[in-house]
Amino acid sequence: MKCILCEKRKPKRYCPAKRTSICPVCCGEKRGVEINCPLDCPYFVEGQKHHQQKMMHQRIKKEGVQSYVRKAELYKHNPELFARLEKGFVSIFRADKSLTNSDLVSGLDLAKKTLETEKKGFIYQHQSGNEYADEISNLVLSIVSEYKDNPDVGPNRITLDFGIMVIGEFLGEARFYMENDSNPKSYLTHLMRYHPEEEAPALAESKLIITP
Repeated sequence: MKCILCEKRKPKRYCPAKRTSICPVCCGEKRGVEINCPLDCPYFVEGQKHHQQKMMHQRIKKEGVQSYVRKAELYKHNPELFARLEKGFVSIFRADKSLTNSDLVSGLDLAKKTLETEKKGFIYQHQSGNEYADEISNLVLSIVSEYKDNPDVGPNRITLDFGIMVIGEFLGEARFYMENDSNPKSYLTHLMRYHPEEEAPALAESKLIITP
């Protein structure tokens, strides 16, 4: 009997999502990406924990702990905004797996520049000609504008400065992955593993991802 995913190796781990056993290699590479793992799967939980600790230690060694403190403080004020942005990035990535960390960084940078231009009193949307980056930028600006300009969001309403800071946090994380992980889609894959497709309705229950 062989693993149903690769059809090469011997299945040794029971996969609750596939309702059968798969090989450890496919489990490690595909969980949360091609496999919509239940959040209580012990292999999924352990894999996320290991990856989280690895990247955290690398970033703290390089940048210090302040980056995590800063993100936690921003998240505390508006977790819903973080969840909306993360799920938006994941949705675009699921629709087109050609998207890379570099595209995400470019899009976030465009959105940040657009808001910084607005802060100076000018309305001008920066664009790059990279369709992926422009799509990311449009998404970010749409979500940030909703929380910035719509009074109906109530206590979740944000200032322009807050929006710029949140984008800056995502930009810093994505850049860290781009510079320290050989996988060009590692950050997007990381986010996707925290937002399985079947979990989409649980927007309000999203938790802070403290890894870079």
